[in-house]
Amino acid sequence: MEPMSARRFGCTTATFGGKLPEKLRAMAAAGFAAAEFWPRDLFEHADGPETAVELLRETGLTVSAYQALRNFEGMPPEARARKLDIARQLMDQMALLGADLLVLCSNTAPESSGDHGRIAADLAVLGDLARSRGMRVAYEALCWGHSIRDYRDAWRVVKAAAHENVGIMLDSFHVSALGLPLDGIREIPADKIFLVEVADLPGTKLDLVEVSREYRLFPGEGVTPIADFVRRVRETGYAGQYSVEIFNAQYRAMAAGAVAERAMRSMRALFAEVETG
Repeated sequence: MEPMSARRFGCTTATFGGKLPEKLRAMAAAGFAAAEFWPRDLFEHADGPETAVELLRETGLTVSAYQALRNFEGMPPEARARKLDIARQLMDQMALLGADLLVLCSNTAPESSGDHGRIAADLAVLGDLARSRGMRVAYEALCWGHSIRDYRDAWRVVKAAAHENVGIMLDSFHVSALGLPLDGIREIPADKIFLVEVADLPGTKLDLVEVSREYRLFPGEGVTPIADFVRRVRETGYAGQYSVEIFNAQYRAMAAGAVAERAMRSMRALFAEVETG
């Protein structure tokens, strides 16, 4: 395997405490090329979203993904129409940032339909909206999703949607949290993997939602086979970015620069292990 360039490494702003300028400057100084953005990042400053846009220009960071549309697919018609309006608003925000990838998390609402045909049709509708804006949608299977928890099911509905603007996001956390086999990653064409996220888990019996939101660890600090996960992804020929997505209360209490450096060290160590294993 060829050595991985750090220009393909990104990080989410949600990993850090503090304000957006500290977060972005810390990421850029550590060598990251991209940031996952959230609406709160765009509207944090009293002077408006232009401040966030200017910070991106200053740091040279791009936006790898915009987080996130939730509880869209499989919803009753009235609810889905409202969610489609929210999708339009999110895409308007993305346009300000020059972002082209919207994350759609698998539905967690109990009233959502588990019918895969219905879900695929809804993904295609969202794909049409994305295409009209020159954007894409990455569907992510949450390990606590109502009907789509397994990345292989997420791929099945993305494949059935048959839309060039709809692909899949692979997140090592949600794969490892359920102990899912990795072989299914080989079945996904590289051009349908729109983003890959990596995070480690502690050895714990805590609720998965709690672990995800407060106790994620940087790659190599936990107990999951992240190197094997990345190897499977690389076997597909995936050429996109790898984003560190860590939610951890302890990291948010630390200085942003120290956290960003720790994140980059973990990524370099991870890919060194991948490339020598």
